[in-house]
Amino acid sequence: MTHDPERPDGAETPEQTFLATASHEIRTPLNGILGTVSLLLETELSPAQREYAETIRLSGGRLLDLLNNVLDYARLDASAVEVEAENFCPVRLCGEVVELLSPRAHAAGLDLAVRSLPSPMPGFLGDAGRIRQILFNLVGNALKFTPRGAVLIDAEVVTGGLAFHIRDTGPGIAPDDQARLFEAFRQTGAGDAYRDGGVGLGLAIVKRLTDLLGGRIDVVSALGEGASFSVFLPLQQSGAPPADAVAFIGGRVGLAGLPPATALSLSAGLQAMGASVLQMDVASGQIPDGIDVLLVGADLPEGAVAAMARQATSLVVLRPEDRGAIARFRALGCVGWLVRPLRMSSVAERIQLARSGGDAADEQELAAGAGRVLIADDNPVNALIARRALESAGFTVTVAATGSEALEAAARMEPNLVLMDLRMPVMDGFEAMRRLRAGGFSPPIIAVSAEINPDIERRARAAGADGVAAKPLDAEALRRLALRWTGRSGAVAGAA
Repeated sequence: MTHDPERPDGAETPEQTFLATASHEIRTPLNGILGTVSLLLETELSPAQREYAETIRLSGGRLLDLLNNVLDYARLDASAVEVEAENFCPVRLCGEVVELLSPRAHAAGLDLAVRSLPSPMPGFLGDAGRIRQILFNLVGNALKFTPRGAVLIDAEVVTGGLAFHIRDTGPGIAPDDQARLFEAFRQTGAGDAYRDGGVGLGLAIVKRLTDLLGGRIDVVSALGEGASFSVFLPLQQSGAPPADAVAFIGGRVGLAGLPPATALSLSAGLQAMGASVLQMDVASGQIPDGIDVLLVGADLPEGAVAAMARQATSLVVLRPEDRGAIARFRALGCVGWLVRPLRMSSVAERIQLARSGGDAADEQELAAGAGRVLIADDNPVNALIARRALESAGFTVTVAATGSEALEAAARMEPNLVLMDLRMPVMDGFEAMRRLRAGGFSPPIIAVSAEINPDIERRARAAGADGVAAKPLDAEALRRLALRWTGRSGAVAGAA
């Protein structure tokens, strides 16, 4: 760990204070715009109105990415950077990145998944916050420049440490352009390949963070063949047991018509669970003998889905926004569903349930939050967006505008979940979380902030946060977050 000798441990420099304040004040109205548009897109709109709203959402998202990169780059220049060592699970960390970016991927028609090599993955000691930032920038960059296909994250244990490979099916990068990729304010020169990337800071930040952690980053690519960015980090294994235990399910599982990254991720995960995996020839319509469960893609023709479901117990794999089609897939013969991005624990659970002949709980029952959520946020627009999104999922919501109001509301309503903004008047979120935990409050608290970086994340967790989420959270992301932390994750992880 490195420290600035001119300031007490944990104190902010004037430059950091300025960046934090500017970040909060600029992002707050932008969060309101993006959050309100996410709610607007869930209403009935004419085709022209939907096109306009989608344009606002896309432009606002690009502006937010640009702002994040500029502020992150300035932060790296403004002060000494501390490097922490903590126990973390590489696959779980990758999963957090995928869950954050999957709405962007699905909106662009892209598949996004994580593959663990091996599975289960051992724990490592390292700066999880910095590594998450590296992965977020690399995956976001891959999604930006991949017009069709998929992005796959491989987390791999290698000699001397850990490697992450971010592979995409984009247009590729010419050899002459690869040498300039990691320079600040540089764009590649291939006009028909990597177009429009903002100001060219994302990969420069990745390079600086990788160097800070003592690692290296490489790229392998050719025009027309996609790109693969590889990050090696010299990390030690922590010796802790794997964070995500792998269940043994055995049997023979067929995969039919799944998106490419999801299929690769599932193949590795199922094999680690002792299952034999077979890729089905959808065109033939025939299922080999011995297949006891079939996972089918939601984009297959209805006739193909129905034909396969008659031959084997079938689960459909779909996007969160396609859950409205579950009744149609049930009518075609599917006994249940899984929602991308997939978690292997949910896959194992749903396969076992399907084999036993169990049936899914009603979709409406699963979607109901049936819990109490306290939202602490001084911005009325952000509070309105969160309230509307969570109430539509069945939650009872109370809003507090300051940390002290949050303490009073928590004592009064006994919430199942608290969403705590970190920058509020009278008492900020850090102090409010410390006081809640000191008073014996045990339900999960998720710190929510427009400014997310590894230092903020560490401070939030030290104050009592169970997790940290970055604004803007659109309506669907808020619902997924609340359902997961209140134990209602079946509504988003899938059912069978």
